[in-house]
Amino acid sequence: MAKDTEPTQAQSPPLIKPGLLWVQELLTFHQQAPTITADLMILVKPTDGDSILFEISLWCPEDGRIRLKCSKLNVDFIDALVQKNGDFVLELVRSKEVVRGNLRDIHVFDQERKVIGPPFLTYLSLLVQEAKSGPVPDRGVTKGGDGKVEAKDHVTGLLVGVDINPDDTVKSKTYFDEPGKPAVRLDYFRYKAFAHLQRPTQMQLTVPGDPTSYTVRLRQLDAVPAISPDRMRFTPSNGSTEIGLEEFLKRLRD
Repeated sequence: MAKDTEPTQAQSPPLIKPGLLWVQELLTFHQQAPTITADLMILVKPTDGDSILFEISLWCPEDGRIRLKCSKLNVDFIDALVQKNGDFVLELVRSKEVVRGNLRDIHVFDQERKVIGPPFLTYLSLLVQEAKSGPVPDRGVTKGGDGKVEAKDHVTGLLVGVDINPDDTVKSKTYFDEPGKPAVRLDYFRYKAFAHLQRPTQMQLTVPGDPTSYTVRLRQLDAVPAISPDRMRFTPSNGSTEIGLEEFLKRLRD
C-alpha cells in the first residue's frame, strides 16, 4: 500500500469563477487534497491476446512530482520518478534497464494510427490529478449547469466536458483535442469515501481508435500532510543499462 504518513485534514475547495456556485458545490462534495498516496489496479484487455494486470503504487506531493512503483502480472516491473514537467526516469526492475523521456512522448498512436503506448501512462498526470482533485475540474471552468461542466484543463490544455449525475457524482468526462474531436474518455463507477475524499473507484478509459479495454480501479487513496524526501528519492541500480522508449513500450505490450 502506498502509504507512509498520517492522513491530513480536508483542503478547502478552490474558488474558480464567480457565479458558478453549482460547480463549487460539486467540488465541495468531492473534496481535494494537494498531497496523496494511492494504489491503482489497471486491467488491459486487448481484442486479441491475453489480459495484462498492472498494479501501481503512487506517491504524489504538492509540487507535482510522481513517485511510482508498478508490478505486471504480480511481478515487480517498474520503479520510476516523474517530474512536474513530465520528465521521467524509470527502471525495469528485473532487467535493470533504464528509460529516460517525457510523458508527452508516450503517444497512444504512431503516425500510422497504430497503437503503441498505453493511455494510462500517456495520461498519468491526469489520473494523478483525478485522485487529488476528483473528476470535476477545479479551475479553468467556462460553463456549468444542466448536468454538465465545461473547462480547459490546466495540465494538458485540452478542452474538457463532464456529465454529472443527479446525486452530484460524475458519470463521465471527455477530453477533446479540439471541439468535437475526443482524445480520451473516462466513465466512472462505484463511488467510495476515502476519509473526506469522495472518489469513483472504477474508471473505464476509452481512446477513440484503440479497441483495447482499459479498466482502472482505485484501491486505496490517502490525503497526507507530506511525503518524505527518502520516499521521493530515486536512483537507478548500479550496473543498469539504458534502452530507448520504443523498446520500453514493446516490453509493456509483451
